[in-house]
Amino acid sequence: MRTVIVYRDGETKLRVNVDLTNGILRAGKNILINGDLIPASGMTKEQVAAKIKKGQITPEIEALGMHIGDNGNGLVVRWADEVEAERKAKAEAEYNALPQRVKDAREERMAIEELYRKSYKALNYDTDDMNVDRGYRLQAQATARMKAWRVNYPEAAKEEDRKDLIAQAEKEEELAKGALHYDCDGSFSREYQQERHDRMMAKATDLRNQATAL
Repeated sequence: MRTVIVYRDGETKLRVNVDLTNGILRAGKNILINGDLIPASGMTKEQVAAKIKKGQITPEIEALGMHIGDNGNGLVVRWADEVEAERKAKAEAEYNALPQRVKDAREERMAIEELYRKSYKALNYDTDDMNVDRGYRLQAQATARMKAWRVNYPEAAKEEDRKDLIAQAEKEEELAKGALHYDCDGSFSREYQQERHDRMMAKATDLRNQATAL
């Protein structure tokens, strides 16, 4: 059994585990049907679904099935592991093409993040006093390396700050959308809801401006 991804015009529509038998993609007792083929079959979608449900997967029904590759009309079916392998290969090639300084900055930043992860685990999940002490030491190491990283790789630090500001702006924008509708007990006036929305949007705009100015 392998996983396939079904795309329609480049957009993922379905991800499902299947067996491939005589070119037919079967998901349990069902088969993956190409709905574009049904109108010419003389059957309706309901009739096709009913036959499959009854286990009446005749050659006529099989002829309506999807197959690996281009199924026409923007419908494409691909093995998920092949898609993932291509993604990894592309990401690796893009990473290898980066300047060495950029790669060094990323690798050091990942190492720092791992130190923070280990310190958090020791401080929050380990009950042994020695482990807690180790957590504080790891946290101090991570903080010191983070400070040095920002000095040694100012371009990377600035880009990280920019992404953080944009993420904060996006959060404020989402909150602003909800502010026009949220009223837990019916006490918020439309004017107050609008005022909250405008305040959040103003904050989002300011955050985006800060990101642009970096």
